[in-house]
Amino acid sequence: MVTKDFDVVIVGAGAIGCSTALELAPDHDVLVLEKDC
Repeated sequence: MVTKDFDVVIVGAGAIGCSTALELAPDHDVLVLEKDC
């Protein structure tokens, strides 16, 4: 099993989630989770 550590986990890939991820990505390992509808 492969594991990966993230500095930030963002739940939701809407406008705010994506904007936050883009802002944090240069300095942090970011994971964005989105519910599959």
